[in-house]
Amino acid sequence: MRLVKYITIAIINGFGVVIGIIWIAVPATVAQPSLNYQLALSGRQPDGDTPQSLPELYKLRDRLKVQLDNVAKNPDSSLFSSQYWNRQQSENLAEQLQNAQSQIQTEERAKNNWDDAAKIAARAVAVGRTSQASPATWEESQRLWQMALNHLRLIPHGSFLTEAAIDKTIEYQGNLTVATYEWQVARSQEKIRAEEERVRELARKEQEKKELARREIERKEQEKKELARQEIERQEFARQELIRQEREKQELARQELIRQEREKQELIRQELEKQELARQELARQELEKQELARQELEKQELARQELARQELERNQQATPQPTPESTATATPAPVDLAASPSNFFFAGDTNRDGEINQLDEAGKEQWSLSSGALIVFNDPKNDRTKIAPWKQTKVSVPRRAAMLSQVNLTLSENFKTSQLFITADSIANPHINVFQKIGDGWQAVDISGTKPLVFSTNIVLGVEAKQFADRNWSGKVNLKATAENNGQQIAATTIQMGVSPWIIPANTAPVTEVQVSDRGAANSEFISQLKQAVEPTGAQLKIIQGDNAWMQDIQKNGYIQLPEKSDIRQLNVALKSTDEPDQNPPDKSTQERNLRVIKIGNSRAENPVNQWSNGYGNLQVTPPIPGYPMGRAYYGNSGNASFNPEVLDFIQAQRIQGPAVDIDTSWLLTRQVDEIINFLPSQTPGKYVMAIVSPEAGVRLLEELSKTGYGDVTINRGLSNETTVSAALNNQALMQHNLNLQKQKINPILDKLKREFSLTDDQIVQVPAMFGYSGYAWWPNMVNSVPVNGNLLVSNPRGPMIDGKDYTQERLRQLLLPAGVSVSFLNDRYYQELKGNLQSATNTVRKPELQPFWLTLPNN
Repeated sequence: MRLVKYITIAIINGFGVVIGIIWIAVPATVAQPSLNYQLALSGRQPDGDTPQSLPELYKLRDRLKVQLDNVAKNPDSSLFSSQYWNRQQSENLAEQLQNAQSQIQTEERAKNNWDDAAKIAARAVAVGRTSQASPATWEESQRLWQMALNHLRLIPHGSFLTEAAIDKTIEYQGNLTVATYEWQVARSQEKIRAEEERVRELARKEQEKKELARREIERKEQEKKELARQEIERQEFARQELIRQEREKQELARQELIRQEREKQELIRQELEKQELARQELARQELEKQELARQELEKQELARQELARQELERNQQATPQPTPESTATATPAPVDLAASPSNFFFAGDTNRDGEINQLDEAGKEQWSLSSGALIVFNDPKNDRTKIAPWKQTKVSVPRRAAMLSQVNLTLSENFKTSQLFITADSIANPHINVFQKIGDGWQAVDISGTKPLVFSTNIVLGVEAKQFADRNWSGKVNLKATAENNGQQIAATTIQMGVSPWIIPANTAPVTEVQVSDRGAANSEFISQLKQAVEPTGAQLKIIQGDNAWMQDIQKNGYIQLPEKSDIRQLNVALKSTDEPDQNPPDKSTQERNLRVIKIGNSRAENPVNQWSNGYGNLQVTPPIPGYPMGRAYYGNSGNASFNPEVLDFIQAQRIQGPAVDIDTSWLLTRQVDEIINFLPSQTPGKYVMAIVSPEAGVRLLEELSKTGYGDVTINRGLSNETTVSAALNNQALMQHNLNLQKQKINPILDKLKREFSLTDDQIVQVPAMFGYSGYAWWPNMVNSVPVNGNLLVSNPRGPMIDGKDYTQERLRQLLLPAGVSVSFLNDRYYQELKGNLQSATNTVRKPELQPFWLTLPNN
């Protein structure tokens, strides 16, 4: 009978846990992107800014009422007033008042729902704190939490309370889960107690009825039956275990086949890429041959024309010269048609030494990342139009004159009667602007070949790119200078230029600025600790008011490099998320006023969870590795929702840090790769280590604590899932889930990282971590950290306190000790409860590489 009781208890408890887990519904408001809702009040807005709160809406309504009364009471009696104008003004004010009242009703309903949810939540808390709680108590608590959630979901998405409602929904959902679980446990215990009482009563009555001898016979018989039943159970358990092991083998075999198939497909894709590159190279070489043949034909034609001209001159010298009286007009002096570099010089900074001279003639017609004149992407400053820069055709002056790439056209006096034209190839034509230096200003140049330049023997041109290289344009432009005389081409030469590529600095690069969003009292302690950790490193802390909580997701900071005389010019260029509203001003660095902010592609319609995969926390880059001296990009791929493919194509088009490597993040709640791996600088210059989460190491750490007598010590201190070491280990489902993650996800990722990034075991640090069933960090994720000038900023893991020290913190320090990494732990509880950590909450502006990219790359 005792075994029956235990089996009954196990079944009831297991059923309660399953019901508790299934009961958790993903709230409709969780992870919705932030909305900047504005009140639409007809076509014109009266005085003041757009209302941002309900009191401001009341003020707006009252002001509109007063204005409407004034119009009715005091019609304009001026000479130019009219009844129509007064009526129109009154109608506009009435329409604005109606819109304001409609929004007030919406906000009042939202506030009422918010207040009702808070009151119900307070009742639920009071019920949950009742001592000697019964199943009815927990059922009532569960019902109240569900009612509170329902009220929060009634808050419209456009309300001022939307973001607060999202945070509260997440909090209430967790409380609902706890209440559901406690209700199941209490109900199971009550049933068990009732069943035990009933069995005891039956046994007592049975003992009274039967004689001692008969009871003994029955007891022996019962023992025999019990042994037989236990044997049957043992055999059944062994059979089920064999079936489970066989299924596990089949699953491993299936996953191995899938992996092999993926590798096969990857090899096929790489082979196709090679073939495509070879095809493109053949096409390029063919174009070069055709261009050389065309130039040769032009030279032959010029030589033929020169011979004809010389023959004509000899014939004219042999003919008697006309007298002045018989000559009506003077014949122009003949032009020297030989277009040698000395008398028809056309070049940019081909050798990238910051100067333009005869040394730039060599190789000027063939651009590569290693050689050839560079063009700067010169974006519109504070441009709020919806037209892409490369589609804007009306250009009269440079966007930033200082950012023009200079090209010189130097001529001999022989060309003073000629017309000079600048043309660009048809593919690049829409993507560039060319200007001519005229006095102290610049004048746009017609690069279609229809309008000549303003003649000078020393012409200075400025070239700007309207965009970076992307999936539709290689970033290269063939610029041709032509001299014509009487409609005949007498000299021509071509140079090839290319847009300086966009580069992402690695996390190992020095930091000039750390950015964080001010969330009020919620993260004030975090900001204070962040400031104390950042400022001693020489970096600045920039606190941005009221922006997105996840600063890492909204913007990826990068840079471009340009040659200058005896120096390298570094310019900051940031990619802004397409999910961020255009009306938000860019987060410009306090140290880099020349920051440019661009967007690539369009916002994608993803569900709220998958939308996180588009955040720039999901795009990272390694330090320099073999074959990639500027680092290689990598991103998270969750299968059904990968990182924005337009941005990946943009990275590939730069030909510096691509192709990007995809990492499986399908098992993570945020789908972002910075939750899994991070590259950290060591004390040795040029050396680094890669930190990677290890759920297996997290389980082993708990087991180690339990074996040494610390099973009752608290972990996740101060968090909503605070518990003890023993209680965590007793959750066998959670422990097995993390061990499966290590085996099925992390280990394959490690193998891929070693292969793709040429990593060795001594460069890899496996950091203890734990993950919940939905893929969130069960304790603060120490890999989601920020290196800042020799100091690693890490989320406080809130591990067990042993002898006055956090055991988990000390374990990380030991792991990073060989690399000489200094660690500072920060309290990011606010972000941990929102399922994120320190790196996700911040952004950094990092210094570019000191050595220019063209000196680190092979000729390409």
